[in-house]
Amino acid sequence: MRNRILTWIVLVAAVCACSLSARAQAASRPEPRDATAVAAYRAGDLAAAREGWLAVLAAEPRVEGDERARILYDLGNLAFREEHTAEAVGWFTASLRLRPRDADTWTNLERARRAAELEPADRGDLGATVRRLLTAFTRSESHWLTLIGLVGFGAALAFEALRGGRTARWLVLGGAGFAALCAAPALHTAWTRVDHPALVVEDGKALVRSEPRNDAAVVGEAALGTEVETIDALPGWAKVRLGDGTEGWVGERAVFALVR
Repeated sequence: MRNRILTWIVLVAAVCACSLSARAQAASRPEPRDATAVAAYRAGDLAAAREGWLAVLAAEPRVEGDERARILYDLGNLAFREEHTAEAVGWFTASLRLRPRDADTWTNLERARRAAELEPADRGDLGATVRRLLTAFTRSESHWLTLIGLVGFGAALAFEALRGGRTARWLVLGGAGFAALCAAPALHTAWTRVDHPALVVEDGKALVRSEPRNDAAVVGEAALGTEVETIDALPGWAKVRLGDGTEGWVGERAVFALVR
C-alpha cells in the first residue's frame, strides 16, 4: 500500500514538474513579431492588420521559413475577407512556395481560386498529381532528398564492388532508380525555376504593351491567374515575360509578386 502511495506521489510530482516546465518555456518564448497585426485582425481592423503584416515582412532581420509562410497565409485570409479574391490567390500561392505541403493553405487557395472563377490549382488528373508530388518539397528539402538518393546509390555500388554477383547488380539498378526518384524534385525545380515569378491579378486579362505607357501598342495578353516572369520595373509598370516568350509592360497593379 505504501509503495502504491509513493508511486502516485512520484507520478503527480512528475506531471506537475512537466506542466511547470512547459509554462516556463511558454513564458520565456518571445512574442511573435506580428502579434499587433494578429490582434488587429481579430478585432476586425483589417487595414491595421494589413499594414502590420506588411511591415513585418519588410523589416530586418527578415522573418523566414514557417513564420514567413504563416504571415503570407494570414494576408491571404485578409484579402479574401476583403473580397480581393485574385490577391488572396497570390498570397496563398506565395505561402505554398515556403510551405508546400500545408493542407490549410491548399484548402484556402482552392476556395480563393473558385471565388475568382479560376481553374483549381490541383485538377486531380495524373499530370496535376505528378506536378504536386514534384513540388511537394522546398528547395533545401529537395537538395537533401537528392543527397539521400546519391548515398543509397553509392552504397549499392560499393556492395557490388565488394561482393559482386547477380543480386549486387540488381541492387545497383535499384539504387540508380532510387537516386533518380530522389533527384526528380530538385531537377524539376532547376528546370522550371523562375527568379521573379508573378501572378496576373488583373480582372479579366492584363494587356501587355510594347512600352510602359497606356497608348503603346499591345503585344500580348495575360489572363487572370496566369503566372508570368517579372524582368524589369519602372514606377507604375512591370516588364514581364509570358509563357510563350513574349515580353512587354503591364500596369504594376496587374501582377502580384510570388516571392515575398
